[in-house]
Amino acid sequence: MSIVVRIGELPEIEELEKMWLDLECRSRAGFFVTWSWIGVWLANLPHGWPLRLMVAEKNVRIVGLGIFAGGESKKICNVPYCATEHLHETGVRELDMVIEHNDFLLDASAEDEVRAAMINHWLEQVFRVSELSVPGTSRGDWLSESIDPSKYGMQRFDMTIKSHAMDLDEVRRNGGDPVALLDAKTRAKIRRAMREYSSLGDLRVETASSVIQGLEWLDSLESLHQKRWISKGQPGCFSNPRFVRFHRMMIARNLGKGRVIVMRVNVGEAALGYLYGFADKERFYLYQCGFDYDMVERNSMPGLVCHVLAMRALAGRKYKIYDFMAGCSGYKSALSNVEESMTWTVFRSDSVRFGLIESVSPVLARMRCYKKRMIMALESLMTPSELQTSASKSINQGI
Repeated sequence: MSIVVRIGELPEIEELEKMWLDLECRSRAGFFVTWSWIGVWLANLPHGWPLRLMVAEKNVRIVGLGIFAGGESKKICNVPYCATEHLHETGVRELDMVIEHNDFLLDASAEDEVRAAMINHWLEQVFRVSELSVPGTSRGDWLSESIDPSKYGMQRFDMTIKSHAMDLDEVRRNGGDPVALLDAKTRAKIRRAMREYSSLGDLRVETASSVIQGLEWLDSLESLHQKRWISKGQPGCFSNPRFVRFHRMMIARNLGKGRVIVMRVNVGEAALGYLYGFADKERFYLYQCGFDYDMVERNSMPGLVCHVLAMRALAGRKYKIYDFMAGCSGYKSALSNVEESMTWTVFRSDSVRFGLIESVSPVLARMRCYKKRMIMALESLMTPSELQTSASKSINQGI
């Protein structure tokens, strides 16, 4: 029986949740494709954001689901030249949370077949110059043999980033201590830091046992995280109110189900750090953390110590992977023994427009830079009163 794929409007949220959870029970979906993530994502999108639902059926049974969000059109000189659509993301930085291990929600009995049918149908229905993106998938070669984008007048572009993790099965085989699996330099750093912190009190890990406690610990994590990033001249992710609202809702909806884990690492009665992440059947996904870098003056390695203690705790709870997720931070590679990858795939219309844009964009960038330097040069010649008059005119003209 062939697979029938259709794209249409989203049903009412209650009906969509029921459809999603029914298929989720028959899938091998990772956390970011479960309703735990998708439901919170949908609840935090601006009202009226363009969304479409793709449904794949086989033998009159739903075997695949995916939600496409229309993104902002790409523009040059404020003129749109390309429409965009994204799987489980909007493509708008201020709205999107980092998503990894992304995919369609698929029936476990026919994953590859259904995925290929859904991608083919998505590309087939493109009728204008477009970019279709699949962000953060762990299956970088998932379509290499099952689809030919050129058949639909499309080209495929991939960007792959390394991802690091610790194999907790290996930790258990080594007596529950991940430090023994690390290189000599990292082991020495961690052991020195642990001795320093242990002189102040016992090191132990707690896990938030209620939504209220989880939200309180997230607030404490935010304070430590922001302090660190602001000291580096960066705004920190919690400066975005949407980010804060999204993750408070995530904890409120999912901590009690065991899908969200918030941990606090203590030195005596004082908090050394907090770790926040998600869990599915086998994997813990570390999403955010905050550490106290001022507790000791020497050998201050709060991040390394907190991650090692969290690994020990989760290894004792039978998780198989401690996933640091994608990124090139040095601590991720230093604390891992598994290297994976995340791929961001874009399908783009094979249009002459893109070649023209790529050749024109550097020229426009130089013109903007020249204009900015000219304005700065003129302002340097103006008196304070002339500057005030110029600013007032700009405000009145809506510039």
